Amino acid sequence: MSKIGIIIGREYLTRAKKKSFILLTVLMPFLFVGLIMGIYFLASLNTDKAKVIVVADETGMYFPVLESTDQFQFIEAKEGFKDFRENSDESVYATLFITADLLEHPDAVTLYSRKQVVSSLETAITSTLNEYLSDKKLASYNIPDLKNIIAESKVTVKMKSIKWDDSGKETQTSADFASAIGMIFTFLIYMFIFVYGAMVMQGVMEEKTNRIVEVIVSSVQPFDLMMGKLIGIGLVGLTQFGIWMLVLLGPVLFGSLFFADAAMLQEFTAPFASVNMAEICIYFILFFIGGYMMYASIFAAIGAMVDSQEDTQQFMMPVTIIILFAFYAGFFSAKNPDGPLAFWTSVVPLTSPIVMMVRLPFGVPWWEILLSIALLFVTVLLFVKLAAKIYRTGILMYGKKPTYAEIIKWLKY
Repeated sequence: MSKIGIIIGREYLTRAKKKSFILLTVLMPFLFVGLIMGIYFLASLNTDKAKVIVVADETGMYFPVLESTDQFQFIEAKEGFKDFRENSDESVYATLFITADLLEHPDAVTLYSRKQVVSSLETAITSTLNEYLSDKKLASYNIPDLKNIIAESKVTVKMKSIKWDDSGKETQTSADFASAIGMIFTFLIYMFIFVYGAMVMQGVMEEKTNRIVEVIVSSVQPFDLMMGKLIGIGLVGLTQFGIWMLVLLGPVLFGSLFFADAAMLQEFTAPFASVNMAEICIYFILFFIGGYMMYASIFAAIGAMVDSQEDTQQFMMPVTIIILFAFYAGFFSAKNPDGPLAFWTSVVPLTSPIVMMVRLPFGVPWWEILLSIALLFVTVLLFVKLAAKIYRTGILMYGKKPTYAEIIKWLKY
């Protein structure tokens, strides 16, 4: 076995055999789902004590309309608004002040509070008043049963979204599902680049700080050492991704067995049929390899240049900004996957691994995908070559943080 193969095996097995890696790999999907469900559950909970809203209604028409709920308790002000405001205590959450008939003066209502009120309170008040005023407005027309006539005249359209291929085959699609799949894969590749790139940098720094690298490079070329570390840790990331796909997609395939009715089964599997998951997974692997190798080589070069974690901040900041820009560009590209932002950021190699994953579920012309992959891997070769020059020189330098001018000199060696 070649030396680089030995390094790959060592880096892979060292991390893949750790109990922490096994536990996180198996439990992370469940923790992620549990976290989302926990957030929704906590958000649905209300405080035990309802917030007190005092209503100072000078018209006398609207206080009876505002009904108390488990969240908000509406009470009527027994004194003038100015006197009440001066004498109000902290138990009052907010005060609603109505000065005129809202049909004639829709802006004659104001909500006062000592701190920013929650949006649910504003929604509860405005929706209640709007409904009451609409009914009052309809009643003024003196048309019998007008409200029911208008309600019955409303029609809800249920539109299906169908796409067809060159052969004429039709497939039901879902824009929301495509966006969700794109954002999930975008988040995964963004997280893997950060996590495993940082793992590469940390491993290089540890070997340099402990002076182990001095022994290693006596029998292994610095380039082979760097590539072995990059490939080995990258394979750990692909292993984790494969296990996650089995854990997440397994329940979906198993759940489809419970739908004995063909119509129910089709409705359940329709969103998944709208995107080619196998194709997206293949492209994910390609873009992960390209994006990881590109950024991990930068992380490896940074780890070779410095002696401590604190010294990495100077060099990590530009890289972090680029990766964060790519993530937010992907987030906004989900709303317009064919727009200029989505196109250019999915072609430029520094951002394409993250942004392209958002666009793939919506369908991307083959030439754009090939162009993006070609530019990405050409850039990977360039970055690996430059990083190897920095790694070769910096890995054996101690006690001095290099300047950008010195790094440029290393690249010219």
